[in-house]
Amino acid sequence: RDRNKSDLLKNDRVFTNRYVYKLKRNAKIGAAYRFKARMCVRGFEMVKGLDYEDNFSPTPGISIARLMVSIAAANDLELHSVDIEQAFVQADKLKEGANGRYFITPPPGSPDAGDKSIVYEVLKPLYGNPSSPRALHKTMDAYFRSEGFDTIGFEESVWRRPAGGKYAEDIFISAHVDDCLIACKSADNMAIVQES
Repeated sequence: RDRNKSDLLKNDRVFTNRYVYKLKRNAKIGAAYRFKARMCVRGFEMVKGLDYEDNFSPTPGISIARLMVSIAAANDLELHSVDIEQAFVQADKLKEGANGRYFITPPPGSPDAGDKSIVYEVLKPLYGNPSSPRALHKTMDAYFRSEGFDTIGFEESVWRRPAGGKYAEDIFISAHVDDCLIACKSADNMAIVQES
């Protein structure tokens, strides 16, 4: 949402941003097959305690990944790895910053680029913001809990849903930021989980 710089409150902070470009190549022949551009806020300009509260996001260690593979093998479960597309954009922004919000300068190439009087209010977590992974984890946790999942006592980034309701069997999900490992008995339930 764009705003005039004169509308900002005293403690509102404005951060610069930039695009990060990446070229994806085919592993076998080396040909470019996808061009990616990602807008990133310059998180190094943010101050902990002023612009964000905490940047900790629980992530499972390699031992948890091994445990998921062991459980899947022992119980003959389907095991899939899923990458959440544009994960941070789908997350809910945390109320952080001096007034519960922060702003960025117009991105390069936008119609307002170079206009020092215009700023954009950030409504979703952006790459580069130190608290974006935490916002994604909180959003995922809230969604999984609404679907009947519960975290495993010792690990905050692993969820289990017992059989019942729209899922006919136990389902395990482990999330490392935007990469998930999903284990369940049938391919049908796997498809239901991946769609939601």
